[in-house]
Amino acid sequence: MDVQEAIQKIKDRKLANIYLVLGEEEYQANELRKNLLKLIPNEEKDFNIAEYDMEDVPLSDAINDAMSAPFFGDMKLVFINHPYFLTGEKKKTKVEHELTELESYLERPLDTTVLVINALYPRLDERKKIVKLLKQRAQIIKNQSLNENQIRQLIIKKFNDHHCEIDSDALSLLIERTGENLNQAMNEVDKLIINVQNGDKVNFQKVKNLVPQTLEQNVFDLVDLVLDHQTDTALQMYHELILQREEPLKINAILLGQFRLLLQVKILHIQGYAQGNIASTLKVHPYRIKLALRKINRFKMNDLINAYLGLVDNEQKMKSTNQNPELLFQLFLLKI
Repeated sequence: MDVQEAIQKIKDRKLANIYLVLGEEEYQANELRKNLLKLIPNEEKDFNIAEYDMEDVPLSDAINDAMSAPFFGDMKLVFINHPYFLTGEKKKTKVEHELTELESYLERPLDTTVLVINALYPRLDERKKIVKLLKQRAQIIKNQSLNENQIRQLIIKKFNDHHCEIDSDALSLLIERTGENLNQAMNEVDKLIINVQNGDKVNFQKVKNLVPQTLEQNVFDLVDLVLDHQTDTALQMYHELILQREEPLKINAILLGQFRLLLQVKILHIQGYAQGNIASTLKVHPYRIKLALRKINRFKMNDLINAYLGLVDNEQKMKSTNQNPELLFQLFLLKI
């Protein structure tokens, strides 16, 4: 079951005793949590809601709490966060977890407790006994990254819920400026709703004025200027980023990452991979792949390779010499 289905069931009070939330989408995980919290009356929240971070406290604390009856109420919510022991990840921590206690609880959960295990990871270690048991006993909520169309629908719904509308070109710009981060997009929606009067639509100009570009997006624009050989404009943009106190090494690293992605996408595209297959192969959000596919046909493979190698050289010089970063960038532009 996906997050939206789970939220509807929670609203209808069709609850499971144990939930396993699996996936990395932060906004949806927060929405799920908000709807679960609404199940507990305000006067009971201090007594019947508990959260445990497995990187700081032992699992036994959370299980003991889950096994105790609610205090002055009908139901208790217990959240287990960062359960890294369900993955192959190794953590340097002094906290010891006794997994047999969780195994025993999964066999006989308390009817008055709703236990929520937030496994906000891309995958679990399927070889582990506890993971196999969880998948048998818990209600799994798939919290995977959304595609662009799903993100659009959620944004439109939020505007509609506040009796607002957004133009299609404004929506496209909003998604472009917030990229794959749904949580960031929804924060910007809140800002736009506050700044729009009743009956008005959110238009392109309003989004352009109120939603800032991130450093990554500015660098993405810089990639276009580099590949289009617009040297003067590229230098001006680079200079403006430096004036905004962006670290030259960080700018170079993002540029390097963008060219690496363009190269990988171009190679896989030539081999016949479709957008979805490229995203899963590279483990990159589909929206970033979509943007990369728009660019690669405009540029030759050699251009991408030369730019990538030039940026690798720049990174080495920035780390090993005291040469001026802007001068290095200028020389880089001249070489390619």
